Amino acid sequence: MSDLVVLVLGAVAGSLVFGVSGFAFALTASAIWLQRLPPAQVVPLAVVCPLMLNVVTLPALRRDIRVAALWPFLVGGTFGVPLGVLVVLHGDRLVLARLIAVILIAYSAFALVRRRAVELRLATAPGRVADGGVGLVGGILGGIAGLSAVLPSLWIGMRGWTKPEQRGLLQSYGFYTQALTITVFAGIAGFDAATLEALAICLPIAVVGSLVGFRLFRRMSGDAFRRAVLAIVLAGGIGLLVRTL
Repeated sequence: MSDLVVLVLGAVAGSLVFGVSGFAFALTASAIWLQRLPPAQVVPLAVVCPLMLNVVTLPALRRDIRVAALWPFLVGGTFGVPLGVLVVLHGDRLVLARLIAVILIAYSAFALVRRRAVELRLATAPGRVADGGVGLVGGILGGIAGLSAVLPSLWIGMRGWTKPEQRGLLQSYGFYTQALTITVFAGIAGFDAATLEALAICLPIAVVGSLVGFRLFRRMSGDAFRRAVLAIVLAGGIGLLVRTL
């Protein structure tokens, strides 16, 4: 299979999943791209593409974005992304990736077999502190591998918000952390010609795929959306674990 075919397949799969769930482009596309493409090229692709997809789809969700609920996640992500970059530069990414994968697999599998969603009702102050902590860890994962929205997707699903509110929070947080991650990445490593060429191929495909997926999201029930997110996280956790073994 040629590099071009792998590039296109990853863009199609990642954008469809993103359109349905509002995240997980990097989880889905990277699992395909890493079969042929070098990691140094995959990381910017996995961050820039969903960043652009957020630009396309976020305006349709603007009425569902709750700023009061969003800001703790953004504060946490602001500190988390640079920490994730430091881990990339100086830490053992394999050990951390395996731990993350095990946690994602364990929780998403548990939540999928439950008939009712796990729900947390927290007072305002403790809830914001917890939300900020989740945003921090999500930012760290974003700085490491462009996976900033994976953990927040699970947490937001337990906080009792409606499906549109969950989607608005998740995409807004993802957009912010992706922009922050790519800024840090570009400042450190920059983009080579091959990466820019790959982006020129992927972005138009990804935009079309995300719009198709977004139409499917509009037709899904709240429970179907929850289970779709959990299934994506479970598959992503398994894929992440397999890649690190």
